[in-house]
Amino acid sequence: MKPLNIRQFFHTFPDDESCLVHLFNTRFGQGHKCPKCERPSKWYRIKAEKAFSCQWCGHHLHPTVGTIFEQSRTPLQLWFFAIFLFTTTRNGVSAKELQRQLGVTYKTAWRIGHKIREHMAAVDGDNMLGGAVEFDETYVGGYRRGGQGGRGKQWS
Repeated sequence: MKPLNIRQFFHTFPDDESCLVHLFNTRFGQGHKCPKCERPSKWYRIKAEKAFSCQWCGHHLHPTVGTIFEQSRTPLQLWFFAIFLFTTTRNGVSAKELQRQLGVTYKTAWRIGHKIREHMAAVDGDNMLGGAVEFDETYVGGYRRGGQGGRGKQWS
């Protein structure tokens, strides 16, 4: 898939409603089996909250629960734009840059960036590099006053 530019991003996600619908369709989609009545269902948007309702039993499904967006008062469009910035920039995004681009406080920008980085590390795997460590010759030992370079040190 070709990456979006800013114009295409705001055309795809013009408001929070479109972001919530995209999140629902990505996580569940129409025809998702209801956890309560266990029937494939058509889901209807509940305007009063960030939720969708089952056509059969009326069970509510909240697409933000269990994601980095849970319990956040920051609009979903800003979260999506922050993710867009993280995925399209080469050198990463600082909290100050998020603050400027999103128009939020530094504390909010730092939290958004931290949550996105945490999620990306969990998805990609954040394992340390392992295996043998190899290095060229070096002198190992502490500094000795009046010493002469490598004298009295172990060479490896």
